[in-house]
Amino acid sequence: MRISEASAAALEWPAFCRLLGALAETELGRRRAEQLRPAADAEALAARRQATEEASRLLADGALVPPLGEGIEALVPRLRSGHPPLAGAEILQLAAVLRAGVAVRDRIAAADPPLPALAALAAPLRDPQPLIRRIERTLDRRGAVRDDASPQLVALRGRIQRARDELYGELGAVSARHRELLTEETVPLRGGRLMLMLNAGARGRIPGLVHGRSASGQSYYFEPLEVVEANNTLQGAVEEDEAERERLFAALLADLAAEAAALERWVAFLGLLDYLQAVERYARLAGARLAEVASPGELRLVAARHPLLDPRLAELRERALGSAGHRGELVPLDLELGGERRVLVVTGPNAGGKTVALKCAGLLAVAAQSGLPVPAAAGSALPCCEALVAVVGDEQDLLADRSTFSGRLLRLGEVWEARSPASLLLVDELGSGTDPEEGAALAVALLEGLVATRGLAVVTTHLVRLAAAALEEPGAGCAAMEFEPESGRPTYRLLSGPPGGSEALALARRLGLPRAWLTRAEALLSPEQRDLRRLLAEVERSRQELATALRKAQEEELAAAAARARFEAEQQRLATERRELASALARDLESFRRTTRARLAEEVERLRTEWEAGRRRELAERATARLFEGAPRLQVPAAPAAGAVREGERVVHRSLGWSGRLERLTDGTAEVSVGGKRLRCDAADLAPAGGTAAGRPRRVEVREPPRPDCPRQLDLIGERVEPALTAVDEYLDRAARAGLSEVRLIHGHGTGRLRQALREHLRGHPLAVSWRPGDESEGGNGATMVSLGR
Repeated sequence: MRISEASAAALEWPAFCRLLGALAETELGRRRAEQLRPAADAEALAARRQATEEASRLLADGALVPPLGEGIEALVPRLRSGHPPLAGAEILQLAAVLRAGVAVRDRIAAADPPLPALAALAAPLRDPQPLIRRIERTLDRRGAVRDDASPQLVALRGRIQRARDELYGELGAVSARHRELLTEETVPLRGGRLMLMLNAGARGRIPGLVHGRSASGQSYYFEPLEVVEANNTLQGAVEEDEAERERLFAALLADLAAEAAALERWVAFLGLLDYLQAVERYARLAGARLAEVASPGELRLVAARHPLLDPRLAELRERALGSAGHRGELVPLDLELGGERRVLVVTGPNAGGKTVALKCAGLLAVAAQSGLPVPAAAGSALPCCEALVAVVGDEQDLLADRSTFSGRLLRLGEVWEARSPASLLLVDELGSGTDPEEGAALAVALLEGLVATRGLAVVTTHLVRLAAAALEEPGAGCAAMEFEPESGRPTYRLLSGPPGGSEALALARRLGLPRAWLTRAEALLSPEQRDLRRLLAEVERSRQELATALRKAQEEELAAAAARARFEAEQQRLATERRELASALARDLESFRRTTRARLAEEVERLRTEWEAGRRRELAERATARLFEGAPRLQVPAAPAAGAVREGERVVHRSLGWSGRLERLTDGTAEVSVGGKRLRCDAADLAPAGGTAAGRPRRVEVREPPRPDCPRQLDLIGERVEPALTAVDEYLDRAARAGLSEVRLIHGHGTGRLRQALREHLRGHPLAVSWRPGDESEGGNGATMVSLGR
């Protein structure tokens, strides 16, 4: 795009570029933003847009360029010339630039998806790591040459330290011998030599050299004769050290100067990235996006905002331009050119926003062709233009002896020469500044020339004749800045359609100008002008009524569409619910069938187990009966009546023999406290524990020889709780009768329910003296070891 400095200034492009540059971190980035010019052609524009888009993606993971200090761009030229030579701190700045560049280059290389535009920018850059390591080996963090920068320097540092230690020792000895002649015990350094502070009255009492007097005049800087040689040795080593450091620093500068071209490319690369970083920051602040690239002869702005008026950028304008400017609400601009209407004539009231609309369209067109995002809504599209000419404001130049109108005519000549199908031409107040008849003739002729070349153009005017010509031209159209006749105020909205009046008298009233003046001015209007104003007001009212009716119809249509969408969504939801309900029902039925089959299988297994357990008990009873066949019968005295026991007394179980305190007696059931636990049993099985020997029940104990057929463990894995506890009772009874002292109950880990129920059951079991979890060799927590009473 070709654009003159005058056109750029008319659109306030330099101010916008300063606004953009204020978001950069480096002077290079700021300068690149402030010197920004639009792309020359579509290919260059595509490359800029791609770089902007890729930088935006990369910035989502963090900043591209950190603050790197001022004056970086001047370091490489100074490195080349050597005047003035770089200081150590400035070399460290260059190292920081290189590190930052490497970090960004690595992020670009690792990006997924790839960033080809940024990768192409980084491709020519040489690896700076050897140079960075060279700087780090030579300079410390303050920019001074490191003590270990070379073997010679390391050796010199050792010599200096030894010489200084020796010198301190000799000065200490002198100080000890002549302490009364010294004013202080410190050892000052003067002229690179270590000395003593000698009292002014003691001069000549110690052989040596006086190097000066103290500020108070009470002391001399005194070098004893016996340390002169040691001082010479120290000073010589220090001078060699300084010479070696200068040599190393000069060598580093020479190496850097040899790489000046590579360093310059790295600095420029970071400057470009800093500029792209500023662009992304601007986009986030202004809500800007890359607009579509329109075909030549088309332009569309949707809800566009002028960056120099957007309240979201007020603080940035304050910082960059020294004035925040507009902070109030901003009315977005909607503007469309293209098709058969490529030239737009904008009319409307004074101070109604015509010039702002024209400047906004021009500024955003230049920004878009510079590869920048624009603060406009989705759907906005701006063309890639060959040329842009903007004529706005006063063109007077006193030094060139050029009047306002002659200057404007020259600029309008530029507009005429720049006409082409790929140009964008913007003229403010066309036809003004001279006789209305002649001005209108010039304006209409220019309008016809613009239409003939089918380029894009926006002109503003107060001339009715020019607006009428635009209505008659097939390739042109009219738009007006909206004005409310009732309030007498503009709304700053651009509306396509019939032209609008200038409303100069309404503006004068709003500004509070004298009423008598305005009344007389209105009386001087011609009848035709009054009729035209009245007609325009009626047209505006009709337009507003139609617009209101259209908005209402659109709202009703939207409401109907929303209701239809809700109805369809509800139908879809119900259909989805029916499908989900059917699926859920099928799943529930299948789950019920599986659960029922599983429960039936469990019940069958339980019945089988109970039948087998009953069968085993029957066999055990028969075996016991056979065991005691022929055994002598023992006569046991009859037990006392159940009523013989009372709550609070100690009682004894008639058959099991344990004793305890009777806590409660209810309906033939007794609760007895035994060893801190409560047991329940039939009251008939209890007898008082006290009384005479005759009344005390006798305990009959029959010992059965150990039975070898009782195993030492019981496997309960897979059993349910109730059957398992029954099996445990039977097993413990058998084990006790078999004389086993400890048995193992195997229940496994599982959910833990069987283990917990079993151990709770054992706590109150009369045969279980104690229990514990098994150790590793016994099955761990998947088994319980039970100790039995004998």
